[in-house]
Amino acid sequence: MTQYLHVQRVCHLAMSMFLGIIENIIMKKYKGKLIVIDGTDGSGKATQVELLAKRLKKESKIVKIVDFPEYYKNFFGAFVGHCLSEQYYKFLDVHPKIASVMYAADRWESSDELRNWLKRGYIVIANRYVSANQIHQAGKIKSAKKRNDFIKWLDKMEYEIFKIPRPDITLYLDLPTKIVLQLLKKRESSKMKREYLKKKKDVHESDVNFLINSRKSALKLIKEIPNFIKIECAEKGKILSREIIHQEVYKKVKKVLLAH
Repeated sequence: MTQYLHVQRVCHLAMSMFLGIIENIIMKKYKGKLIVIDGTDGSGKATQVELLAKRLKKESKIVKIVDFPEYYKNFFGAFVGHCLSEQYYKFLDVHPKIASVMYAADRWESSDELRNWLKRGYIVIANRYVSANQIHQAGKIKSAKKRNDFIKWLDKMEYEIFKIPRPDITLYLDLPTKIVLQLLKKRESSKMKREYLKKKKDVHESDVNFLINSRKSALKLIKEIPNFIKIECAEKGKILSREIIHQEVYKKVKKVLLAH
């Protein structure tokens, strides 16, 4: 009986080692991908994240979704939500570097989970990421030199200090500010309320100059950063259907997924 139990333990150990080796081989061969969908406020980021995830799941891909800031999960995400809703903080006037640290810390809180998913070969779709700091906080800086210095500083903080994963692709959903304002007004009058705002307005969305400068910053980033790609969401002053936008998003993502 003792000999039988010993053999059983040896077999169990050998099987565990074998499965571990197979898992490591699979992880190395099928490295996960981090896909970021960002864009102007009201551009339909959440919708495009949902459509992309649904399509990839139909292709038998394992997909995980993360939505930054994580207002309802992370310590720093909740704090960011508080700052966005409380206008008396004058959050728009906070120095870009100081504001960026709060958003970056929120991503850092989720970074272990992201790394684990990517290590397992999952496709991770992020609704906003480092791109949000690059777009919105850099948009506050008028000087070209200071803006470039800020982008470099941001890259070091996010990827070297906080050590969060770099995205494989960032897709920027681009809409003219005029259309964005119409969409935000429509959203404000609808029943779609965001709990973290506690019936207040988002200070970013309420400032037209902030929206204009953020878009300008994004369009510069498209020229400056590899795999930071613009997705046109409007044509001749009219917003395109979510299905047409999704096709463009999927086309860009498919190229990244095939580049194993």
